[in-house]
Amino acid sequence: MTFDIIGLCRDEPGPATVLPALAAAGEELGADIRDERPLIRLLHPDGRLMATVEDVHLVRVDGEARRVLGIGDDVEVPHPVWWVEVHAPDGDPEAEAVARTFTTALVAGTGGLTWSNR
Repeated sequence: MTFDIIGLCRDEPGPATVLPALAAAGEELGADIRDERPLIRLLHPDGRLMATVEDVHLVRVDGEARRVLGIGDDVEVPHPVWWVEVHAPDGDPEAEAVARTFTTALVAGTGGLTWSNR
């Protein structure tokens, strides 16, 4: 199992928002970028996986993010929305904090909101 958090971004995330979010997650963390499947793995200095940041996806269907995540009508979800999924190993509070911090910082730069599975 993993801890999952999603950034539902109003503006498209790019280097100007992703790089500061990575730094906010922890400047001591290493980044392993995988080309075969666009993602960034954030690694603790001791080698532990802290979080995996998936590639950005544009959701063009109005209400789709709300439907998939079960978000109520009382919460404003941008449309269209840029979906950024982040996963952290379950049972590691430090890894969960890294995932939350990255996603919160990313959404602070793009506008939007976060959703998590807990």
